[in-house]
Amino acid sequence: MGTIRFDLVLVILISLCICRKNIRASYVNKSDTSMILTILVFYVFASLPFVEWPGSVIRTNFENFLKAFVFYYFSVSLLTAEDRLKKFVAIFLMCQSFRIFEPLYLHLTEGYWGSYASMRDWEYMDRLAGSPHDIVNPNGLAFIIVTVIPLIHYLSSMSLRYRILYLISLPVFVYTLILTASRSGFVAFIVILLSITIKSRKRVLVIGAILTASIIVLPYLGSEQRDRFFSIFDKNAKNYGTTETRITGIEKDFELALRRPMFGHGLGTSLEVLSNYGGEYRVSHNLYSEIAMELGFVGLVIFVLFIRSIFVNVMNCMRQLTFWEDKKMFLSQLTNGIMVWLIMNIIFSFASYGLSSYEWYLFGGLSVVVRRLSSEQ
Repeated sequence: MGTIRFDLVLVILISLCICRKNIRASYVNKSDTSMILTILVFYVFASLPFVEWPGSVIRTNFENFLKAFVFYYFSVSLLTAEDRLKKFVAIFLMCQSFRIFEPLYLHLTEGYWGSYASMRDWEYMDRLAGSPHDIVNPNGLAFIIVTVIPLIHYLSSMSLRYRILYLISLPVFVYTLILTASRSGFVAFIVILLSITIKSRKRVLVIGAILTASIIVLPYLGSEQRDRFFSIFDKNAKNYGTTETRITGIEKDFELALRRPMFGHGLGTSLEVLSNYGGEYRVSHNLYSEIAMELGFVGLVIFVLFIRSIFVNVMNCMRQLTFWEDKKMFLSQLTNGIMVWLIMNIIFSFASYGLSSYEWYLFGGLSVVVRRLSSEQ
């Protein structure tokens, strides 16, 4: 059934619906974010004659980029009112939460793990990945968790029912995060906690809750899990070898990027670059070095400007909503969640690829939507 290509069929159908309904997203053309993304797509096409593997870009990689890229234009074009935005965010959070609950349920009922990590002296530890029918490894599952947490944290303030649901779900999310043994996810979670604490008006209460939760959780961590998280800074930990490999891997990635510093090797070709010239069969595990290898340093500058435009959109929305916080609670809380997510993902991207993943483009579109809706208010 995979040959039917439901993903691309869905993209085409949504595009046709937008055209048939004559849905106009005039704000798309006015947005700096849209202009930067248009430049990025134009740059990908214009640089094709100068990259090392243009055939790979055309045959496979541009399709994957397109399926991620359309999240921006679909969100900006279709989320034209606050009620639509509410429905979309609710469905998004429910779907992502299911992706967290399912592997945890399988773990508790059937002993499912889904992945493992190598340690020193040929030892291995189990790690929880996405469900057998999902596509994410342990780090991908951790990213889903740290994407959901800041959004549900702020949106939970909208009603008592949401607050209760949040308080029930949060321990489950944190426990699942621990089972993934994802160091990048752990760092991202710490960034979320710090961001929430800094933004909170009740910092003492938040800090007390965090310390209490830490004291309760730490004794239940297995020795391998504690070693995994301590290996972030402890050179004597069994898992430190893979931490060091991540650091040296980033250095190697940028060295390989200097082979073609202007136009890069081609969109989505970091696996080919590292296989042919780096002696490793892996994709880049750093968004910034991934872009430098694939699109060159010019492409990296364009993408950094795209991230900056998201930050500007969210900051402008927060300023506009300062005097409307009571009346426009949903927009205000969603914007706070997007800001914390943005800070988190800038850090998380140092240990994860993402040029052809949906998240940057979706949240870029959401930043434009919340800025537009707050301006209209």
